[in-house]
Amino acid sequence: MNTKEQEILDQATEKLALLTGVTIKTLRAGVAQPDKESDAEIEICSAKNKVHFAVEIKNELRNKKLLPVQRQTGAANLLVAQYIPKPLKQELKSINYNYLDAAGNCFIQTPELFIYINDQQVTETRVPAEGKLWKTAGLKFLFAILTQPELLNYPYRQIAEEADIALGNVGGLLGELKKEGYVLDGGQNKGLFIGHKGRLINRWAEAYRATLRPKILAGNFRFIDKDQVHHWDQLDTNQFKWGGENAGALLTNFLHPEKFTIYTREPKTVLMKKLRLVPDLNGNIEILEQFWKDKEPGIHTPTVPALLAYAELITSFDSRNQETAERIKMEYID
Repeated sequence: MNTKEQEILDQATEKLALLTGVTIKTLRAGVAQPDKESDAEIEICSAKNKVHFAVEIKNELRNKKLLPVQRQTGAANLLVAQYIPKPLKQELKSINYNYLDAAGNCFIQTPELFIYINDQQVTETRVPAEGKLWKTAGLKFLFAILTQPELLNYPYRQIAEEADIALGNVGGLLGELKKEGYVLDGGQNKGLFIGHKGRLINRWAEAYRATLRPKILAGNFRFIDKDQVHHWDQLDTNQFKWGGENAGALLTNFLHPEKFTIYTREPKTVLMKKLRLVPDLNGNIEILEQFWKDKEPGIHTPTVPALLAYAELITSFDSRNQETAERIKMEYID
């Protein structure tokens, strides 16, 4: 957990304690632990009960699809955020998703504890903007080093070429990554390596969904031949790769796709003709620009890299998609 997240947690829990009289103890915070996927752990003590929470911390949350996955940790799950819009709070409450904002507004429900506060004034106060690491160039950089960790010890020019970003960005991005504790130095024998990789992957997945993905989306489409949805896996993928649910289905044989995701370097008109697609704002086929370089350019693979498939599925709000994502992570992601 970085300083920014620590400030959000402290502000929110102090406000909740002031409003309710409960005692809140921080059981774990500060430096991330490799075996812990939550940002922190706290204990809320009322007059009768003590409840242990695994906490995920966000600056702001504007889309239910970006909710942290509620994990089976042995503790109740709690989202703590600087700011959550009112409509989203109502949605969270309707699905029994525990939350707490910096003003003390919350919905916390467990078998031993119930707290609901909805009348505290909150402004859209932002924690200072992050640097470039979680913007477009940074997300492409992160994708490159997460899929090819050895790049961390390559010359900056090669990192820039592999990530398809400007050479001048590399030093600053690497510095931010070190500052946040995700790149460690193992000395002469090991060199630079990724620390807390699982946490970095999940943070990248959320940022990809919110920041990079909307910029590379070319549009929504549908098959002219409606029966094609039943034979999608027989299509020639020479000019594109399957992502999302399609990649999940091909990688795990566990999922039946309802939405179709295509990544390509070709103009969308080429694929529209090849796959017999027509534009449809409500269509279940998405075409996106491929933003990464293939690891082995001469070898075509029908799916996007496992990390990207995981990211799209884990940030979906569909439980079967999330389960498929976890299977991909276990089988394909180190």
